[in-house]
Order: sequence, then C-alpha cells, then structure tokens
Amino acid sequence: MNSTQENKSNSSKFIFISVILVTILVILVLCLSFTAFKKATSEDGTNPSNDSNGNGGINSKISMTYTENMNGISIQDALPTSDEVGKHLKGKGEYFDFTIKSNVVNSSITYEIAAIKDKSSTISDDFIKLYLEKQNSGTYEQVMEPTIFKPITEKSKVGSPNGSMVLYKLNRKKSGTDNYRLRMWIKEDAVVEMDKSYTVKVNVYGKAS
Repeated sequence: MNSTQENKSNSSKFIFISVILVTILVILVLCLSFTAFKKATSEDGTNPSNDSNGNGGINSKISMTYTENMNGISIQDALPTSDEVGKHLKGKGEYFDFTIKSNVVNSSITYEIAAIKDKSSTISDDFIKLYLEKQNSGTYEQVMEPTIFKPITEKSKVGSPNGSMVLYKLNRKKSGTDNYRLRMWIKEDAVVEMDKSYTVKVNVYGKAS
C-alpha cells in the first residue's frame, strides 16, 4: 500500500471514529436531558412551571387574585371583639376578599389556603382569631370557625410553609373558581395595648393528587 492510500485509509478511519463518538455523545446528552426533565416533573407530582403561588400539578395550575393593596389583612389599635361581632365585621380593612382559580388537567388538584404572620406583628398569636368563609350560590358560608392563630411546625404535604396556619384545604377534580372572605380580630378576653398590631398574608399552595 502506498503512502497516499495509507493516508486515505487513516483519514477514513478517523472520520468513522469521530462520527461514532459524536453519535454516542448526542445520545448521552439526550438521555441525561430526558432523565432530568422527567425528574423535575414527576418527583412530587408537580410541575413548578405551572405554579402561581405554590405547587401546581402536571398540566394544572392554581392562582390567587385579590383587589386589596396586599394579599392579607392587618389590625392595629383594635379592641377585643366577641366571635359574634367579629364574624360580621364589614368596615374598611376589616375583611379580605380573594379568589382562587384552578385549572385542572389530567389529574385532580388539592390546594391549601395558608395565613403567614408578618414579622412586624406585636400581638401574641394566642390573642388572634381568624375566620374564613367561602362563597356558595352568591352567599358566603363558614368553612373555618373562629380559630386562634396556630402555626404548623413543619411544611405540609401540599406545600404550606412551616410557621404558617392552614385555614382551609380543598380537592378539585375539575377547573373552577372559588371566592373566599377572611376576617381577623383580637379575641374577647385578651388584654392588649392600643399601639400593638398584627398582620397576616394569605397564600395558596397546591399539589396534584
């Protein structure tokens, strides 16, 4: 074999080996990308890209809307109030209306409404009562009775964070809209200085079920 033929042979071998190596590399990258994608979407049955205020399910999502300046409610210089009066507070800033929209595809979705105390709060949790209603046929009905603020000690399975209080939990098998109204007051037998305040922010967390 002359030198020219030998060079052509070596060149062909080099090209063949290069093609094989590139093909193997492409296959490896595709496999790793698929594995990473599958893990991201299936690890806990959720898809973070479909998540608005928590964890939405695969091809499903939840979102929370409100018309107030903040997603929550605050009281300051308030007087202790009985449950009967607190449940019907109607003044400006005395209640918080919000809407949760669920887009359910391929699975049902469970969501939790959680209240998170703001760090600026100066009233004891033991003095604070929260009351939640859900709209049904145009009328608001109780879904959580007046309850002292009690934070959970670890993150819930649905996603509500440690330190928040889970107000309500709902499983939705189809898409829809839910309207809620939250009220908060100082319990009747509490002794609180007038310059004290308490603020909670409301978020929704969801997970495919």
